[in-house]
Amino acid sequence: MKEQKIYMRAWTEMHGRAKVTATDEWYLNLANELLPLVANSYMYQGREMVEDQRQVALSCALYLEDCVADAGNWREFIHWHKENYGRYLPFYPLSEDYLPDEINREDIAFLLWAINSPVGDDFDWVENPMDKDLLEFADVLYERLDAVFESAPISEYLAPGWMMETELMWKKREPLPVALPGEKMPTNVERFLEASNGEPLMFFGSYNALKFFFVNSLKWEDEEDALLPDLAEFDNFVVYGNPKGLLIGPDVAQFFADKNNPFYSVEEAEEGAYEMFCEEGLCPFDLLKYGMEHNLLPDAQFPFENGKALLQENWDFVARWFLGEFYEGE
Repeated sequence: MKEQKIYMRAWTEMHGRAKVTATDEWYLNLANELLPLVANSYMYQGREMVEDQRQVALSCALYLEDCVADAGNWREFIHWHKENYGRYLPFYPLSEDYLPDEINREDIAFLLWAINSPVGDDFDWVENPMDKDLLEFADVLYERLDAVFESAPISEYLAPGWMMETELMWKKREPLPVALPGEKMPTNVERFLEASNGEPLMFFGSYNALKFFFVNSLKWEDEEDALLPDLAEFDNFVVYGNPKGLLIGPDVAQFFADKNNPFYSVEEAEEGAYEMFCEEGLCPFDLLKYGMEHNLLPDAQFPFENGKALLQENWDFVARWFLGEFYEGE
């Protein structure tokens, strides 16, 4: 297999510039020195892993560049996470040896988790952050970076947003909508709450049942185009009525442990509820947020050991990371 190489253009593009600076060659050389190590690792072997190999090598170089400068997107990320969640990183218990102004094994483990957990249209699965191979390879990469930490040059031109976009980091999680005393609500919501006896959630097992509700309780026109025909291919609906309007989550009722939900299934929740936090558009975010804030998703868990605690304790970060613009989206 031909030896891979990362070229300067890839490095400068990640920095959002075309001009080469004095420190770029040093960090690009580091990425290329790491590349064969990554390519020969158990986790990233094989021709089909070439892009991941490059991403790991580049991410490690970007990480070191930020750490040496004690600035940049990595520093922004960990301090934001500390401010919002009380610790510097999701998932990982940090030892007394963790130093936010230097390099750390846990940081590199998180980098590998992030690379192995694609987002958006590329979402396929979630890496186990405690995977044995991941942690062992993080140690290998850490030793390589630690060996050059003191000799690495300080860059004044760091890459923006390579770890997490600033806008997404600082997107505020809004409180759930609450009706104010005397507030006039939309007609659909008033009719919904009348039909639900004031309960904010209702559950429907089929599109026909949902359609019947639209016509008989919400008083919609009994015409195909008026009854959200795109929902006809789904089942297991949750309808959430709040002062902003009605939200409909298709194919998710089986995940909500509500006293009024006859479709709830512990087995299905344990197997698939985590996808609501990871797959864009699968569940309206306000509905997901309502479920978590009212303890209606107690069996949501990642599909690996200790997956329940890892998701339940980090759910807001996970949703923000994977859902992107859908996190508190319109």
